[in-house]
Amino acid sequence: MKYNIGIFGSAVEESKKIMATARLLGKILGNHDHSIRLLFGACPGVPYEVAAAAQAASSVEIIGFSSETSREAQLSYSPKDNLSMYTSIRFVPKGFEFSANSDVRKKYRNVLLTASVDAGIVVSGRWGSLNEFTDLYDMGKVIGVLTGTGGVADELPSLSKKIHKPSKAVVLFDSSPEQLVKRIIEELKRRTLPKSS
Repeated sequence: MKYNIGIFGSAVEESKKIMATARLLGKILGNHDHSIRLLFGACPGVPYEVAAAAQAASSVEIIGFSSETSREAQLSYSPKDNLSMYTSIRFVPKGFEFSANSDVRKKYRNVLLTASVDAGIVVSGRWGSLNEFTDLYDMGKVIGVLTGTGGVADELPSLSKKIHKPSKAVVLFDSSPEQLVKRIIEELKRRTLPKSS
């Protein structure tokens, strides 16, 4: 059985330290290529850095959820990204009612992506990552937050204490990429254990 783990974070180049942490996280995830596949928003920045590092370290499957409607549009959106690293890319249907609106396409992508993962990892992040966190939370997913990476990731511990809503979600905060991945996989295994009768 393979778990679908999503990577959520800033779709821009962050500081050298944060990008190095993203690459370390990717390498650690790559070491679990036998038990996971990586999903992310087919965007540049932090998530791309994680996925590229994971693939460089292993043969992990990488599935992109694009906010674009075609491969040609994806190449235009992220011309520097290596599309050959993807096992597959899922695009927004051209017949989608709001396909001409890039802001709406991104939210469409976010919902499909968060619905498709068993767990998500938030690294740094901005408003879009906060949107993805709330989707994951409402859907009862396992959520790992890599603290010490700035942005939304460092605001979520405080927000989680102030705002409470019942959910089956499990939120794990950790500043160690290695420990965070370990804890996420342990929680996913716990969730999939057969129930004793």
